This record gives sequence, structure tokens and C-alpha cells, in this order.
Amino acid sequence: MGHIRNFWRSVLIFFMFLCVCCTVFAQEQLQELKKSYYSLPLGSRERFLLTGKYAQALYFSNEKALASQLLNDNIQLARNYPDKQYYAYLNCIAAMNSFNDHAFEKSRYYLEHAKSVLPIVNDNGIKGYVHYCDGWVMTRQNKEDEAVSQFHKAISFLEKAPQTEANIARKLAVYKELTAIYANQRNYDFQEKYTSLLLETAKEGKNINSLFDAYMQAGYLFEEEYRSNNADRNLLRKAEQHYLDAYNLVKDHEKNMVNPTDLAYVSVNLANLYHEFYPDNGSKKAISYAKQALEIAAETGQYAITIPAYGVLADESFKLGRREEGKKYLQQALYNLQQEPHYDYQVGLSLFSRLAEVSVEEGKYEEAFNYQKSYIDVFEKAFNSDKLDKTKQLELKYERELQNQKLMRLRLEGEKKEQQIKLMKALNDRQHQLVENLKLNELNRTQQLKVLQLERDKKEQDLQLSRLENEQRLQELDVSKKQIAFKSRMNSIYIWLFISCLIVIMLLFYAYWQRSKALKQKEHLHELEIEKNNQQHAIKNLTAMLAGEEKERTRLARDLHDGLGGLLSSTKLGLSSISKTTLEQESVKEGIDKSIDLLDGAVDELRRLAHNLMPDLIVKYGLEEALRDYASRMSQSKCQVECEFLQFESSLSTEQEISLYRIIQELVNNALKHADASTILIQLSAHKERLHITIEDDGKGFDMESIDLQHSAGMHNVRSRLSFLQGEMKVISENGAGTTIELELPMI
Repeated sequence: MGHIRNFWRSVLIFFMFLCVCCTVFAQEQLQELKKSYYSLPLGSRERFLLTGKYAQALYFSNEKALASQLLNDNIQLARNYPDKQYYAYLNCIAAMNSFNDHAFEKSRYYLEHAKSVLPIVNDNGIKGYVHYCDGWVMTRQNKEDEAVSQFHKAISFLEKAPQTEANIARKLAVYKELTAIYANQRNYDFQEKYTSLLLETAKEGKNINSLFDAYMQAGYLFEEEYRSNNADRNLLRKAEQHYLDAYNLVKDHEKNMVNPTDLAYVSVNLANLYHEFYPDNGSKKAISYAKQALEIAAETGQYAITIPAYGVLADESFKLGRREEGKKYLQQALYNLQQEPHYDYQVGLSLFSRLAEVSVEEGKYEEAFNYQKSYIDVFEKAFNSDKLDKTKQLELKYERELQNQKLMRLRLEGEKKEQQIKLMKALNDRQHQLVENLKLNELNRTQQLKVLQLERDKKEQDLQLSRLENEQRLQELDVSKKQIAFKSRMNSIYIWLFISCLIVIMLLFYAYWQRSKALKQKEHLHELEIEKNNQQHAIKNLTAMLAGEEKERTRLARDLHDGLGGLLSSTKLGLSSISKTTLEQESVKEGIDKSIDLLDGAVDELRRLAHNLMPDLIVKYGLEEALRDYASRMSQSKCQVECEFLQFESSLSTEQEISLYRIIQELVNNALKHADASTILIQLSAHKERLHITIEDDGKGFDMESIDLQHSAGMHNVRSRLSFLQGEMKVISENGAGTTIELELPMI
């Protein structure tokens, strides 16, 4: 079973490092990430950081297209961000996802973009993460020496970075990659060094899954060292202790573990350890841990782990003399191996060889011949698969000759075993003849038994007489039993009558309860209908009030423009004609010029006021053009008003667009009056038939606890219009940190 144990170790290392690269998110966690992601402002620092986690969760939930689109959208936004750390971070995640999908050119494209901005990135944690990503790709391209150099650079930057949870996780990932590289190179000194660092870092970060991986790698390290130096029993005790630490950690935090098969992996390792190195006093522990691994594998569907567990149980069964049980375990291990997509030929050869030996020992020569034939077929497949390895062509030329010779030897041995099996069959035929002779002897014995049965029949006739007497007594007993049964039937009838009456009473009570419940429901529905009518009446009143307000604004704007505007323009013309023709004194000219300037200012202010009261651009060109015009008009030398539209296509009615325009106008006016801001940003975006609006300024902000926004007249008008649009508003502000107002409403 040495080949089975070697197979298990390779499978264990593969799954441990697969868990490092792939975090499996449950559906509930994915929904929480999605909710958190869309609750954050577009282009914010927190949203960029959450994008990486959300994209990886989508990728490992087989929503790869959505993950790629999410990364590309945020990479474009991060490109314009002043600090390029988020641009590098998102490109690294996209590079690793593309490499896992075998899109190697695309992966190199993302990685080169991440490395190109490293000189202007200030965050040492992000720099270390970029070098880790580069080393991760090189490791999977069999460039281990170059990968080691990148991993050392990553460690140097991560040591300088603040020891946050994210940076500790990145250091753990680097140490795991280095441990895996030195494990493949059989360099136990460096493997022990980075395993110790991995264990210390995992304990500091208090990450359960990382700590489990560290314990498992430490146990595997000391186990392999003991194989190379089995004189030092201290190495074996260290391996056992680290495996037990991993086992107890999973037991104590089983619900928080990402991989549900972690307990099965550590159980199989412990079973192999006790079976191989404690043959005298470790059998019970080996069997217990192997069976526990089988139970977990059956629950999780990870049947690859059952192969080494069945191997341990088979060896222990043969050791205890339970050959049939051991054979069943070997057959089950062979069946599970054949179900695996990646068939391990070495394990298959070991299982077929062992089953053939067991069948020969049991005298089942035909079955042994079939297993031996399967062994040769697997050996040929393994030999043919080795031919396909182009990277080792020079070594394979020599190995092919050896394997051909070995194949010929195996075929000769197979032929010899076939001859032996034929001889065994001849011996088996002789044994069948002996069995037939024994059957004839048994027939003679049966005839003798028939004679004895005749004598017994005579004795039975004597017994029948005594039975007749017993039957008479039984009849008397039957009569008494019938009387007792009649009484019990009458009692049961009375009981059933009582039960039926009780059921009728319960049914009547249930009907009464249902009727009262139905009446209460009708009353409740009536109250709901009244409440609905009241709400509809309130909405109609609000709509009429807003419509009347807009009409009054329009009338007032026209009156101001047509009446007062005409008077001011006429006055200006009159003053201008006087200054040009009749007046020559300098003082009079200066007074008239000042009056004309004041009239120009009054006319401009009148036009601006009329335009704000009656935004014709909304009716003619829509909300987007009206807001752009408003932003340009309200921009000043001290405060710039900017307007952005992201995936915005308005499907609102003209009345709704006017109400939305009034809301934005009121909020921007408040910012201009009170915020002392240098920049005010108006941002509109649409997603899934929902309109998201953000008005953000970099002003002085305010303390939300000290200011009551509910009793502000302007905010009251905003909330009234927003309720008409069935929208929601969220205000975020702090002293010295500016103010952000988020609006969300349906696009109906």
C-alpha cells in the first residue's frame, strides 16, 4: 500500500494549495457581498477594495462572465483615480482569473498593466501583492527560480506595510507558495523555515483556515524528514503533534472552516501515520481515523480521499486475519479510483497486483487471472501516457526501452501465471471430484435418516392422542376467551362513541373559530382599503400642489420676463440715448453709465431668475441637457459645479423630470450657500430600472446630530417631491469631510 500512501500525499498537497488560491463562498456570503458592493458609492476606495472579493466570489461560483465584466468596469474607473494602487490590485485579480481559465495572453496583458504603475504606487501592501501575483503565474509556468525572486520581493514590501488583515493574508499566501516550491525540490531546510514562518504568521493573524493549512504543512514536513532519517523519533512525534493540532482546530471551529473536507484530510494523514509508523500499538487509532475520513467523504462527495482510507483499513484487516473484509476494502478503493477524472496509474497497478495476490491465496484463480490482465492493461496505459510527455523526451528514450523490457517480462510472467492458473484449474477439477464423492456419502446418510424419521413418525402418533386431550381443554379456554372478547368489544364501542362526540364538539368549535377569524380578516381588509384610499388622496393632493406650483412659477417667470424685463430694457435704451446725444458733462455721463451697468445686472439677474423658475430645456431637450446647463450657469470662480451621467437613459415623464430638477436645484443651492465648497459633483446612474443620484461636495460638512434636517423648509420641500417620486434619500456628512447626499428612485 506504499503507492496508495504516495498518491494520497500528492492529492493532499494539491487540495491544500488549491484552497489557498480558491476561496469557496457560500450563496449567502455572495449575496452579502453583492448587497455591500452596490451600497457603496461608485468610484469610492471601499468599493474598489470590495470589488476584488466580490469578483473572486463570482468567479468561484461559476459566474465568470459577470466577474470579468465587474473587474473591467472598475479597472476603467480606477485608471482615472489619483492613486493607482486600486488599478494595480484589480489588474492582478483579473490576471490570476484569466490564467485559471487558460487565457494566458490575456493574463499577461493584465499583469503587465499592474506592473506598469508600480513606480507611482505608494502602498507597500499593493506592491507586495503585485510581486506575489507575478510569482504565482511564474510558478504555474514552471519558472520556479524566477518565482522565488518575485516572492522574496513581495515579502520585503509586505514587511514594510501596516499589518492589516489583508496584508497578513498576502504574507500567508507567499509563504505557502514558497513552502510548496521547496517541498517539490526536497529542500527540507528552506521548507522548514517557511513552514515555521507560515505557522507564526497564521497564529498572529488568527485566521482559522490559514492556521489549519500551516499545521498540515508542518506535519507533512516532519513526516517526510522522518522518512529520510528514521533514526530520529522526535521528528515523528512533531509530525503527529502538528496533525493532532490541525485535527483539534477543525473540531473546535468546524462551522467556520471554508473547506468541509479538512477534517477528512487530517484524519487520513493521522490514519496513515499510525498505520505506517506505529504498527504495534497504533492499529485502533488508524482504523478509527480512516473510518471517520470515509464518513466525511460520503457526506461531502469527495471520494478521492476514500482511496487511501480504504487502503489503511484493508492493511489492518489483513493484519487481523479478516481477509474477506480486507478484500472488500481493496475493491471499494479500486472502484472509487476508477470514478476519478484523473486516474493514477501507479495506485491502480498497486491495487490490481494486491487483489491478484489475494485471489490466488483464496484459490480463485480465474479472478486472479482477470486482475493480472487488468494490471497489464493499466501498465500499458501508463506506458503510453508517458510517451505523450514532450518535455522529457531525452529521458523517456531510455525509460521506454526499460519499460518495453519490463512489459515483455510482465507478459512472460503473465503467460507463466496463466499456465499456473491452468494447473490450478486441473487441481480444482480433482477437488470437484472429491466433492462429488462426498455428496454420494451424504446421500447414503440421508437414507439412513429417513429410516430414523419413520421411527419418529410412530412416536408422533402416540403424541397425537395426548394432543387431542389438550385440544378439548383448549376449546374450553376459547369459550371463556370469547366471553372476555365480547365484553372488550362493548367497552371499545363505548370508547369510540365518546371519541366521536368529542370530535364533533371540536369540529363545531373549529367552525366557530374560522368564522370569527374570517370576520376579523374582512375588518382588516376594510381598514387596509381605507388606508390605501387615504394614501392615494394624499398623492393626488401632492401632485396637484406641485403642478400648481410649477404653473405659478411659469406664470411668474413670464410676467417678470415680459413685464419687468421690458421696462428695464426700455429704461436702458432711454438712458443710452440721453448719454449719446444731449449730455456732455462728465459727472452726468458717469452717473448714467453706472445706471446702465446696474440695469444690465438687473436684466441678467432677471433672466437667470426667470430661467430657474421655468426650465424650458427640460421640455425641449430633457433632464440631462437641463442639468448640464444648470451646472455651467451655477459654476463660479470659487466653486465649480460638475455633472456626470453613467449609463443614464431617462424614461421619466416631464413632470417627474421637473420635480427631480427642483430637488437637485434645492440641494445644490444649499451647498453653494452653506458648504464653502470648491467642487460640487452631480452624478446620475441607472441600474436595473433604479435611478441613483449623488450630490457630493468637498466643503466644511456638518455634524448630523447637532442639525435637525426634518424642520428645514428646503429639505421639507425636497422630501415632499421625493415622496411624490417614490424615492429615498440618505445624507452623509462630518465636520471637515464634506457632504454626500444619495437619492434612489424607480425609473417608471
